[in-house]
Amino acid sequence: MIDLDAPVADLVLAHSATATVLDRRHIDYCCEGHRPLGAVITERQLDREALLAELAAAMAEPDPEADPRTATTSALISRALARQHRHLRALLALLGHQSRELMIQHTKLPALRQLANAVDEIAAHMLPHLDREEDELFPAMLHNAMTPELRAKLGAMFDEHRDFTHMFKRLRTATGEYQAPAGASDEVVELYAALHEFEVLVARHHHVENHVLLPRFR
Repeated sequence: MIDLDAPVADLVLAHSATATVLDRRHIDYCCEGHRPLGAVITERQLDREALLAELAAAMAEPDPEADPRTATTSALISRALARQHRHLRALLALLGHQSRELMIQHTKLPALRQLANAVDEIAAHMLPHLDREEDELFPAMLHNAMTPELRAKLGAMFDEHRDFTHMFKRLRTATGEYQAPAGASDEVVELYAALHEFEVLVARHHHVENHVLLPRFR
């Protein structure tokens, strides 16, 4: 039985496959993950029975991911560095290169210039964000050496995560929900799909930070 009064973020913590269901409906389980599922359904005028059925079906399958709430801080940080930060940096470099190259090649698709600028904006904010986590916050968490100054930066991290959510919303709007223009080449179609996958990766990474890792030090 799915509790409609439970925060949306708890659904994904309890079973990671529910994130895919929520992603399809653009339900924010990261920065707005504290909101009750029932309130989101009512506000968005979603089909409650259909959504609950999809969530129940997802939760009936074995969860491919362990509940991050049971992991140690060291394990969470190791996972963030090895599986997520490294991947995010590589994807930012690849998406930035591809979007600029395709913008030059397809001058008759002005949407590509807007897309390339959006990727550059995300990279300009995300790379320093990752640096601060790796150089300052993660080491302090591992050594239980959080100073008042660093605790203040934890609040800034939450704010930056929300900023990224807004950037991706603008990108979704600019790309028509990541739908490539009619007649676009295979390379352009693949770029739009890759951007969608990138947004999903960022949301899942920030979800664990917002609702598991950072609250341990607030």
